[in-house]
Amino acid sequence: MCFGGSPPPPPDNSKALALQKKQMEQQQAQFDQQMKVQEAKYQEQKAIANAPPPPAPNKTASTFAPALEIVDPVTNAPMKAGIGKKKLKASSLGIPSSV
Repeated sequence: MCFGGSPPPPPDNSKALALQKKQMEQQQAQFDQQMKVQEAKYQEQKAIANAPPPPAPNKTASTFAPALEIVDPVTNAPMKAGIGKKKLKASSLGIPSSV
């Protein structure tokens, strides 16, 4: 059973192929841009990793001490930080006691 005649012509895919090529070029451009960003980040991290260590702490800082000293504005005497528990105690009416 032969029907004769030639087979139908293949469909015209030129528009789809052109669109696909354009999309591939855009993807390649995005990939190249991402690679440049990643390379810059890598170089920055590499520079940080290979940087010399920070200088050693000062020998006078061998004891623990507050960085700022709190001074009473009236007497110019050093003050202890915070409020003691006695100052925060309150009576049953909620009135702070002055101890």
